[in-house]
Amino acid sequence: MRGTINPAYVRPVLTRIAGASHLSVGDLLIGTALTKTEGSDYGIWIGDTACVTGAVTKDRVWVEVNGHYPETGCVAPPASH
Repeated sequence: MRGTINPAYVRPVLTRIAGASHLSVGDLLIGTALTKTEGSDYGIWIGDTACVTGAVTKDRVWVEVNGHYPETGCVAPPASH
């Protein structure tokens, strides 16, 4: 469904690109209180050392390239970490 940004709709789109075994999609949580907001965050493993991470909101889609986090894989650990 075009314009839908929750994880249930974002996951299948990214799975077609990245494959299910190398993908993490979840609720978009912000701030140190980890407040759930409308949207999704995602992480895609690239090889042994890199990730493509980002988020999807109603206003924008963004992408970053980074390494793996020991605690959480591709998705950044909570801000209070």
